[in-house]
Amino acid sequence: MTPVMSRAVILCAMARLSFVSCTSLEELASLSTALETDDQCAAGDDDCALNALQMRGNAMAQAGKEGDAANQTEAEANMEAYWSENSCFAAPKSYGLAFKAQGSSFFDDFTFMTVDETHGAHRYLTKEEAFKTGVVETSEEHGTILRVGDVERSTAPNAPFKRQSVMLHSNHAWKPSEGMLVVMKYNHVPYGAGVWPAFWLMNSDILWPQGGEFDILEYANDEVSKVTFHTSRNCMLDQHKLGQCMAGKQTGGPGPSNCNTDYFKNLLGCRPRQIQRSGEWFAKNPGVMAAAWDADGVTVYHIPNAEIPADLSSDTPKPETWGRWVLAYVPLDRHSCADIAKPQEIVLNIALCGDWAGGAWLRSSAARRTGYTVGCNADISNPAGDCCSRFVTSHKQNSYMKYSAYFSIDYMKVFTPADILSAPPLESATFKRGGVPLQG
Repeated sequence: MTPVMSRAVILCAMARLSFVSCTSLEELASLSTALETDDQCAAGDDDCALNALQMRGNAMAQAGKEGDAANQTEAEANMEAYWSENSCFAAPKSYGLAFKAQGSSFFDDFTFMTVDETHGAHRYLTKEEAFKTGVVETSEEHGTILRVGDVERSTAPNAPFKRQSVMLHSNHAWKPSEGMLVVMKYNHVPYGAGVWPAFWLMNSDILWPQGGEFDILEYANDEVSKVTFHTSRNCMLDQHKLGQCMAGKQTGGPGPSNCNTDYFKNLLGCRPRQIQRSGEWFAKNPGVMAAAWDADGVTVYHIPNAEIPADLSSDTPKPETWGRWVLAYVPLDRHSCADIAKPQEIVLNIALCGDWAGGAWLRSSAARRTGYTVGCNADISNPAGDCCSRFVTSHKQNSYMKYSAYFSIDYMKVFTPADILSAPPLESATFKRGGVPLQG
């Protein structure tokens, strides 16, 4: 081996040049020649030659990244064209801002519901209670927080303790048949064992689920999110459209295709094949959750903070161009689902245990890791002996619950077609009834 080649071996080892493979004599000879002949450096100045090689390598690596980015951009443009040609996802509309909840006035147009219909270990607070206890807070500087609060003694049958929480229903409602886009920009969402948060839409004019319910972001324990639609009649997903538009996306397995919902008959609503993430994933990947609903169906998006498009930032959203961020697509069969949904109000809540998180407690690895599996049962009908209820109402879990189970929200907005913006907003039936749920 020549002295120059010896220097090349040493320099290559020291620099760990990612663009040069230092494993063959031929490659070493090539590196040696570069060291000897680099016209930027004086003869024998190995340090200078090494720096020059490193600069070349960085330039090559950057060129490679730019090439990859160009290929990615081209691929995304091709997919956008494909989705447009096949009328996938949200239909093109000229949207304008119809509703905004942000900063110190965030809660002005929400009703605080106090009735629990999911048999949970929480007590939903009134607006006055929620502000007084710090379960909700908001400011221009820090945004809006909704969290679970302290454990308190309960008067509920066989439930010695409950933990404070909140459920919000918007005072306004919007017609999906006309087109609506609901957006929530968040910094954190609740997650953890026993935690069941939800960001969803529902109609409260008629008995559930006759007017329709759409779950945008909902999960429990460490299960993945499930985008679902519920109604009271046989309404089918358009499976051809679904397969065509979601081709190439890494989705989980399909759920039911019939949106009819009757839990006593094991009818669970429709859940299309979709991209699914855990609550912890969403909490660690802040951004925008959005749902665009029109006559053909609903599209759900998750847009990372760093990628929020200019059209949304300027309140002129074009969800038909957001195909790369689609999590779920719910194309509804035009025949069986005609006029399927009545005006929808926004719901945001943090439930604890109950029908989902409590019922699935023993199937959850996160729940089992708490140790609350011995000397108790997964039995929401007996809160005193229910494993999940015992866990979330334990004073030992105060820190865990308060620092994991909270929403941090920058804003919530609703956009509707520009040509109906001048129409007076609809009042939700929940608001008109003063927060009292409709009973059958």
